[in-house]
Amino acid sequence: MKRQWSHPSCALPLLVAVSLLLLFQCCLRQAQQASRGADAPAYDDAGGYVVDATLAELAAVDPAASAVLRAAETLLEGNLTRAPPERRDAAVRGLRDWLGRQRFDPGVMAELVDLVKRPIDRHAGARDDGRPYASCAVVGNSGILLAREHGALIDGHDLVIRLNNAPAGEGRYARHVGAKTGLAFLNSNVLSRCTARTGCRYCRAYGDGVPILTYMCNAAHFVEHAVCSADADATSPTRAAPVIVTDPRLDTLCARLVKYYSLRRFVRETGRPASEWGTRHEEGMFHYSSGMQAVVAAAGVCGRVSVFGFGKDPGARHHYHTLQRGELDLHDYEAEYEFYRDLEERPMAIPFLRDSGFRLPPVVVYR
Repeated sequence: MKRQWSHPSCALPLLVAVSLLLLFQCCLRQAQQASRGADAPAYDDAGGYVVDATLAELAAVDPAASAVLRAAETLLEGNLTRAPPERRDAAVRGLRDWLGRQRFDPGVMAELVDLVKRPIDRHAGARDDGRPYASCAVVGNSGILLAREHGALIDGHDLVIRLNNAPAGEGRYARHVGAKTGLAFLNSNVLSRCTARTGCRYCRAYGDGVPILTYMCNAAHFVEHAVCSADADATSPTRAAPVIVTDPRLDTLCARLVKYYSLRRFVRETGRPASEWGTRHEEGMFHYSSGMQAVVAAAGVCGRVSVFGFGKDPGARHHYHTLQRGELDLHDYEAEYEFYRDLEERPMAIPFLRDSGFRLPPVVVYR
């Protein structure tokens, strides 16, 4: 019988090798966690995503929003005297209601169909079934759109959302950005500028039948909202589509999301404490982009969301329809791009939204 080879001296080297292997795996895991970024979120022992409590706490601090609210209270005390007399009551009512709904409540996502889609359906005479749109396209304004011909794909969605009155329709942009528009998303600075020309005529770049969803970045703009809403009044002989103000709870949610992702990016890229984030960003000016809020709003009113024209390329302009190349300092676009990637690939990793009780729809980002 062949004798089996064995020797006591073999056991010790084998034990050492196994120990070194285990130690190496542990060190590798720690190194991966230390260098973890947007593409590798943290996990707990049960395999769930971990939200950094410090970043979440810092994300709740929003000096820019606080300044807007203080100014709004002053305006309300002064009865919005800059408003035309015939629009003053409507402007004051809008401002008072807006101030009364200021709070953090991620549960607003579940109410967006009622807050946004229902008034649109009412105006259009559509059946109010309380259901979201089957599919939505959010069309950003990045110059990267000109490198693709997504026009027909965009127009194939039930609702097409465009930002800040960027051009669409027939002409040289149609094959890139499409021609259909179902909702115009404007920040109130744009609303104010276009209303200053000839009432609300230039604000309705896609026609009187296209509703407007606007974010109030300045409480004084409730005056322009009142002016634009006048032509949407039910008693108006030429009734236009409604001008809807975003719910302040949605504004607060978007602000926290973007600051969280910006804080996380700062810590990862600099290795410095999150408390020093303000050395890179001016807190009193920092804000999410119009496009970011339009994407979050779409996630609340759509069964499926497609995102176009969000991103950048060294050879592309900042906006496809202007000569602007530089970005606005008050936004952290890279942080927002990380948020979009999480929306697309791992929505359960997104802080605040994952605890809202709202199930996010599938999101596809076309780059």
